[in-house]
Amino acid sequence: MKTILVVQGKGGGPKTATARNLAVAAAVAGLRVGTLDTDPQGSLTFWHGQRPGDAVVIAHEHRLLSAIDRAPTPDGLDLLVIDTPTAIEVFPGPTAILFDSADLVLAPVRPGPEDLVSMDAMLPYLRARRRPIRLLLSQIQPRLRETVDAREIVGRMGTLAPVMIPQLQEVPRSFTAGLGTAEIAGTRTGPLFRDLWAYLAEEMGI
Repeated sequence: MKTILVVQGKGGGPKTATARNLAVAAAVAGLRVGTLDTDPQGSLTFWHGQRPGDAVVIAHEHRLLSAIDRAPTPDGLDLLVIDTPTAIEVFPGPTAILFDSADLVLAPVRPGPEDLVSMDAMLPYLRARRRPIRLLLSQIQPRLRETVDAREIVGRMGTLAPVMIPQLQEVPRSFTAGLGTAEIAGTRTGPLFRDLWAYLAEEMGI
């Protein structure tokens, strides 16, 4: 089983949207996928509870970060996607357990200056965990100069995923439907999340 840890330096960003859509993209690709929600806000858990009966199967568990005392090892999965709370450094012991179990850390970041500063401040903490880190630009508006600048800035911070996720209402709408955009026909971000998964799968050697 491979494990992806999704982290974010600033609240209100695309962390949970990335986690759920990545999980769906992997499940659509044929993997046995599970999600672990360690955020007390429980947004990923709410989303999972909304999933329709005919959606691709994704196992799920909600366990607060503060309650993590061992590496998550669910049976029968090919991939586990872990959604974390923003302030992971508040619980150093449980956080260390999750990092030790992760094959890859995915850090989505929006192109705004506050998010870029927050991510830059968080990266030394992430690098100290000694796990592969991939940065993802999300909620972008492709034609804006800020997006071009952010791509250059984030590219200097670390390894940037070759996929960028645009800011489209189909993403929050899929949350209330309990779906990922990769399982909704005609979405623009669905193929992008599938491309993101294909890239991360190759990076992890799947």
